[in-house]
This record gives sequence, C-alpha cells and structure tokens, in this order.
Amino acid sequence: MLSAQVDDRKWVKPLKNCIKINFDASIGNNRTGCGVIVRDDDGFFFLGGGGGFKEIQLSIEEAEWYAFDESIKIACRLNIKGDVLFKSDSAGLVNKINGQKRDLTIIGEQIKESIKAFVNFRSTTCIWTNQHCNSVANLICKKMCVDACNWFFDMDYP
Repeated sequence: MLSAQVDDRKWVKPLKNCIKINFDASIGNNRTGCGVIVRDDDGFFFLGGGGGFKEIQLSIEEAEWYAFDESIKIACRLNIKGDVLFKSDSAGLVNKINGQKRDLTIIGEQIKESIKAFVNFRSTTCIWTNQHCNSVANLICKKMCVDACNWFFDMDYP
C-alpha cells in the first residue's frame, strides 16, 4: 500500500507552487518530540517550521501521528492555502493516512480527526520519504525532546 512515489537519498523539489512539509518524531526519557520544516518549491524555508514536545513516552506510531498533527497545525498557523505535500519517513503512518476509509484503530481515528484540517488547503498529498531526506525535521524533533521545549518560527521575507 506504500505510495509508488519514493524519494532518493537527497531532497527533491516539489511540483511548482507546491509547499513541502517534512515532519518527524523522536521518543526517549519519557518525552516525545516532533519537528516540522516548511519549504517552498525552490527548497527555501517558505515560512518556517517548528517543533514541540510532550512529557510522555508515546509509542512510535503515536509519536509519528503527533508530529503529523503538529505539522498540520503549523501549516494552518502559517496560513498556507495552496497545494501541500506532507512527507514522513514513517511508512506505517503514510499508509494509515492514505487508507483512511479502512482504518478502524485508535490511531486511525486520531488521524481522521487530524486530516479534517485538510479543508484549509487546495490539495494535499502525503508520501513516504527516506530518512536521509528528513534530516532537518529529525534534528528539530530531537532537540525539542532533549530541551523539553516548543518552538515555532516563521520567515519574514522583504
């Protein structure tokens, strides 16, 4: 069920006028961290990104959902309205997002609730990416977990 769109080991530009949102999760020491990076179709930090943490040890699947949910919230906070490509290195999560009509699990219900926010965007796609292509989001989520902090940033272009 994994999407046939598979990345190489390097960052690849999205389609023209599409915003690419990479997200990742990290768990450890009774903490869960997430990292999100938002880029435009040229690879620049379009508007920003961020990260967060929870003082709880979630399962890997729950942590990846938490990062997905936070990535949607950041996209909405940045007022992104166009085409959005969400990318995760969690094949299980991507399969659950793309197969919503058949998923009756608790995490499936959480994902259904999260994707209601997709109405804010012109179109959305969620695909798997190689972990090497998710290194910035991974770095942010690990830092959020270690430092026990939340962070949001946006870019102010002239």
